[in-house]
Amino acid sequence: NCGLNAINALRETFKEQDIIRVHPIITNGGAMVNAIPEKTVMESYVRGANFDAICDANKKVNRALCGAALSLGTNVEIVDIPGYAPLHDDPNLVKLSAEAAELAIPEYEYHVSDKVSSGSTDMGDLTCIMPAIHPYVAGAMGKSHGNDYEIVDPVAACVNSAKFQMGMLYVLLSNGAERAKKIVAEFKPLIASKEAYLAYVDSLACSGDRIIYKED
Repeated sequence: NCGLNAINALRETFKEQDIIRVHPIITNGGAMVNAIPEKTVMESYVRGANFDAICDANKKVNRALCGAALSLGTNVEIVDIPGYAPLHDDPNLVKLSAEAAELAIPEYEYHVSDKVSSGSTDMGDLTCIMPAIHPYVAGAMGKSHGNDYEIVDPVAACVNSAKFQMGMLYVLLSNGAERAKKIVAEFKPLIASKEAYLAYVDSLACSGDRIIYKED
């Protein structure tokens, strides 16, 4: 609870443009009422719009948990596991996707948004090293990951989704894959190679007790 309160106090330091999201849950809080638990387990995500912001926020969260443990004279084991990278849709693919939607499903209006989502997906990892895009099609209602989410228009969600993807392939590969080659040539990767990306992600992993108590 001390650590969670410290994390909540940190929220005032998060910058709006970094879209930091920290949402912990306690997965093991003890096995018996009126007994100090031998171990309490908390899990959390630290999400953000870029790696620098995520790493900075993660350090703050870890520091808050360490400070809480220190104030009680106990220790804290923190296991930092890298998750999905922030999503960065390729601008050229965004433009191409709008053309493909007009070609394949002209009965629907295609919206392009510059809003950065606070969610995360493995597509973010791909966008670090290659041009990629994460578009959506219509056909569902309700809150994403909510118990009210359902497919209400299977044709829009499934058939038109397939048409849209085929339309993108058609535009990409027409004229000897002219557009695809242009997109690849103009792409500026966040990280130079797959190997460099994997090495960077591995460097974010860290685990173990975080406090060393001396005799004094």
